[in-house]
Amino acid sequence: MPIAYRIDPERQLVLTHAWGVLTDADVLAHKGKLLRDAAFDPRMPELSDIRTIERLDVTAAGVRAMVAHDSVHAPRSPGRRLALVVPMDEAYGMARMYELMSQREDSRVGVFRTFAEAEAWLGAG
Repeated sequence: MPIAYRIDPERQLVLTHAWGVLTDADVLAHKGKLLRDAAFDPRMPELSDIRTIERLDVTAAGVRAMVAHDSVHAPRSPGRRLALVVPMDEAYGMARMYELMSQREDSRVGVFRTFAEAEAWLGAG
């Protein structure tokens, strides 16, 4: 699976990194693994860095499945934020689709071109 994460307990932040060819199955597997991690707190913001992927094989159906997975298995805590850093145009478009489909009152997803923008948005609370 070309996705890894680490939980920074000091910052109470999930740092995710993806590389290589990223598929629907990879993202869904990552979401499941994170949920099973005893150190994970669903209130933690997440900074997801996909700047080093070679190709995005995520589909519109996959994005819908991710959103459905989130709403059933991982209800976000009020105010939780997920920042996605996505410089590639195709990946940016799919990330924006996920952002729009994930809009709920209790959580926010942001899509950014640079790591600095994403960190600033997460820090804005």
